[in-house]
Amino acid sequence: MNFAGTAARINPKDYDEIISLGNRCATTMMLRELGVYKQSYPFDYVPTTPDLILRWLKDSSSFYPERNVVRTKNGVWFGHFNISNNYDETILVFKRRFDRLLDALRSKKRILFVYSSEADVFNEMGNRYNRNYDTLLKIRKYIIDEYGYSNFTILAVHVNKNYSSFSNMVNLTINVHPSLLSDNMETHRDDITHEYKRELKKALAEVFCQTPS
Repeated sequence: MNFAGTAARINPKDYDEIISLGNRCATTMMLRELGVYKQSYPFDYVPTTPDLILRWLKDSSSFYPERNVVRTKNGVWFGHFNISNNYDETILVFKRRFDRLLDALRSKKRILFVYSSEADVFNEMGNRYNRNYDTLLKIRKYIIDEYGYSNFTILAVHVNKNYSSFSNMVNLTINVHPSLLSDNMETHRDDITHEYKRELKKALAEVFCQTPS
């Protein structure tokens, strides 16, 4: 597994907000470890897909988990959150995070959205076979059309897929050997997860002109 490098450079200080678009926890974790994360948003620490994120940007009502139900009908896992004893407070926290996101968009803040495709390695929620890049482009178009501005960037880190970068869309690639890929989350291996996170941190650090620890 390796990140081959990139000429792309982004200064996180140029952005008002830095927002994770999933598709797993590693995105938020690495942003925090690199010291560029600013505040919480709804897609932190939940596995998801770009299709679902586009749906929730338009209407967040289907996002929220039911009390004591860790995995929603959409397949989203809320295991990192208390949805039993503190259920009502957890829902309020997520609603505040959505309000913060929508306010940032309405205010036309300069936003760096960050997406990484760890779930492709294990095919969680079918991510490896989804047309996720096409949907990221739809998210880009939706924000431009709905909020009337393009002063944002989507930084996307793909697995074994290469795309050219262009206006407010920066694409990176982590190469993963086929022997490390799985179609079943039950074969999840912690060592592969740790290796992916190391490569993701390396990729983000290079783009942010940092030296990963």
